[in-house]
Amino acid sequence: MQKVMMEHYGQWLLYQLRQWGWQGNLAVGLLLVSIVISMMIQTNNEQAEKLRLTIDDLAQHTPVDIQPEPRSTQITQRFYQALPEQKQANQNIADVLTVIEQHGLKLNRSDYSTREVPQSSMVLYHIKFPLEGAYPAIRNVVTEIMNRQQSIALSHINFKRDDMRSEQVKANIEFVLYTKADGKH
Repeated sequence: MQKVMMEHYGQWLLYQLRQWGWQGNLAVGLLLVSIVISMMIQTNNEQAEKLRLTIDDLAQHTPVDIQPEPRSTQITQRFYQALPEQKQANQNIADVLTVIEQHGLKLNRSDYSTREVPQSSMVLYHIKFPLEGAYPAIRNVVTEIMNRQQSIALSHINFKRDDMRSEQVKANIEFVLYTKADGKH
């Protein structure tokens, strides 16, 4: 009897769907898709809530004993040992100027500034200068400076060419020299 009722109900439903046309079928299809999506969202929300409760439970019942790794201390010490002394900064800056002159470029002016890095044993020297010359020469200067001094970093460079037919470019370059702060080793 129940099987007969189900067949009768299925035939009636098919008849109704044919009566509604494609618009009605589309609406029913979208309604079914919406129901399925909302069920999936509900299931995901329930799983996320269970996961959140598990994480909260673990956070409350897990003893936290954070020990600094001795390896990280060793890495930090090796890093600071590799930096030049602050009293060598003038020699390192003079070396930068020497490299520029060796490549046949003229330095009309340069700006220097220093800054201590809080909570560390470093002093940063910002070295800014404009150069004018052929692009390969300027590129070679930058490369040689960085190869000669491992504690120097190129922090800014930009190029400008006034005349497209000229090989001359203007460059503004900024290096940062990292040194150990005096008395903080």
